Amino acid sequence: MPPVAIAGATVSIYQAQTGAPLLITQTSTDGNGNFTAKVPVSSSNTSSTPALYYAVASKSPNILLMASLGSGPLSSVRINELTTIASAYAFAQFFQSDYSIAGSSTPLSIAAGMAENLVAAQSGAASAVIQASPNAYQTNTWSELGSLGNILAACTQGVTNACTNLYALSPAQNGALPINTLQAIVNIALNPAANVNSIFNLASVSTSYSPALTAAQSPSSTNPLQKLDAWTMAVKVNNSGSTNCPFGGPANIAFDVNGYAWINNNVIQGTPNSSNCLMVLLPNGQPAMGSVGSIGSTNTTNTTNSTNTTNIANTFSTVPTSPITGGGILGSGFGIAIDALNNIWSGNFGWGNNLPVSGSVTKLSSEGVPISPATGYTNGLSRVQGIAVDPSNNIWMASYGNNSVVAYLKGSSANVITYSDGNVQPFGMAIAGDGSAWVTYTGSDTVSKLKFNGGNIAKVFTVNLPAGSNPKGVAVDSQGNAWVAAGKTSTVYTISSSGAIVGTYTGQGINGPWGISLDAKGNVWVANFGVATPSARYSVVQLCGAITGNCPVGVAMGTAISPSTGYSLPSAGSQVLLNSGSPLYGTGAPPSYLPLMRLTSVNADMAGNIWATNNWKPSAINDIAPNDANPGGDGVVIFIGVAAPRKAPSLGPAQSL
Repeated sequence: MPPVAIAGATVSIYQAQTGAPLLITQTSTDGNGNFTAKVPVSSSNTSSTPALYYAVASKSPNILLMASLGSGPLSSVRINELTTIASAYAFAQFFQSDYSIAGSSTPLSIAAGMAENLVAAQSGAASAVIQASPNAYQTNTWSELGSLGNILAACTQGVTNACTNLYALSPAQNGALPINTLQAIVNIALNPAANVNSIFNLASVSTSYSPALTAAQSPSSTNPLQKLDAWTMAVKVNNSGSTNCPFGGPANIAFDVNGYAWINNNVIQGTPNSSNCLMVLLPNGQPAMGSVGSIGSTNTTNTTNSTNTTNIANTFSTVPTSPITGGGILGSGFGIAIDALNNIWSGNFGWGNNLPVSGSVTKLSSEGVPISPATGYTNGLSRVQGIAVDPSNNIWMASYGNNSVVAYLKGSSANVITYSDGNVQPFGMAIAGDGSAWVTYTGSDTVSKLKFNGGNIAKVFTVNLPAGSNPKGVAVDSQGNAWVAAGKTSTVYTISSSGAIVGTYTGQGINGPWGISLDAKGNVWVANFGVATPSARYSVVQLCGAITGNCPVGVAMGTAISPSTGYSLPSAGSQVLLNSGSPLYGTGAPPSYLPLMRLTSVNADMAGNIWATNNWKPSAINDIAPNDANPGGDGVVIFIGVAAPRKAPSLGPAQSL
């Protein structure tokens, strides 16, 4: 049956804030499910950031629907099952025990933008972002929205046992069962790997929304590219802001204080040659386009298994224009970081037809204006990979080409300390809470802990990993443990602050790990670069961190919270297209059905979204073809609301907001 209007529902509109939300107005729906409510452009918000609003419609203890309204002014909104799903996922990390929303303004603005990425609050339908490339049927998100919408609709429409069955399959992490539709979908968003097949089976009761997942997309499907493995919601973005420099092998991401994503970009798309630009995306994944950027739209009015009051333009000032060029940007590698003064540091590796180059580091202002010269800063450096900034604003860099770790003291390229020993090819860099630096060496299968001592860099210790480990990414938790991704052996190691290997983790979806990061709860996120096979599906793995109290009950340190496949992004049957509209491998080439590709990094933003970089194309041909003729992957995949939000920028271990 189609969605039906809910008469006599109570509609409450709230302003979200750091404490209990502020009730702005309350009204009821008429016999057609319509309502009218007056919402101020801005309420008693004392900050310069616009106030954030949301609407809740309740009809009975079972029926509780929600829509994110963004920031005023409003004109119309439809509150229904789809807006409830979008809000539940986008604000998953901000729901309190009473299922109200609380948080600071910037993270809530980011969440509001992600809600609008999924469902347009004004229409109550899947957003233009979801209905168009690079999403549409290239991913399963649109269909997944439909299936979850049908599950909620069966409950709101009073289908026998629909609510009871849903609640039984959507407990919170502590085992408590939900008592209404909003609680149920929030619990699914926070526990997307639980009861996947059983929840899928509930979707056949109602046909209110389409498209919905088909048998080929079910958890029991034999189609390896479309099979559902978790109820995660993902949005793919691949608009760089210019056709002159499209996404080509995005490598790593740093988030600034406003939530903008600064993204290293390896190659010119479709070629093996070094790119000379990096991308800056707004917090909703759209390219930054100048002095002011906006997230959302405008609106206010109706309720159909639903209710109404829409999303608003959340504006930020001082927005750079993407893509960024100059300052020595050339073949940006794995290293990108933001310092204590909000300057961006990006490592340049440089290769392809640009050889010979020795690499450098680029320094940009928070507006994207180059500070470094046209060649970048080269003092002490050769082919920079990992970069990290310590609390004293020292810039630590893995200088891969000359087997050195280089520190620019207080961010000065003229005040340089260089360290080298017998370890070779430094790659990943991370800063511990005590200011010490951890570095991985891919060439010698080692991990070292370094510190400043008497004006020099001194080694605290080196840990030897098994031969052939090829460690790359490293992250340090609040307990002082280093988590290391060893790609060649598909292993994640945990090394204590004293240098003991205290954890060795394999399987669980870990497949050629490259990047590794931590969220604010200390849980571990692993980017799988993997090995290419024709049916390979790439994924992100979530492991329980050292603070096991922040994991689901009974899950031990190093054990996967994600399913055995990791969190992937299945296809809905359409081939992957570049932002230009061309097929991933070019016109006439075999199509690809892998929207999530070979990943080099995963990073949590201030709203708990995980951004995964599609660095390398899926086909194994790219591993063996001369000069890797067309290696660079396409775009970034954002898994919405799955991680504990972390403060940005980061000057050490992940911190909560």
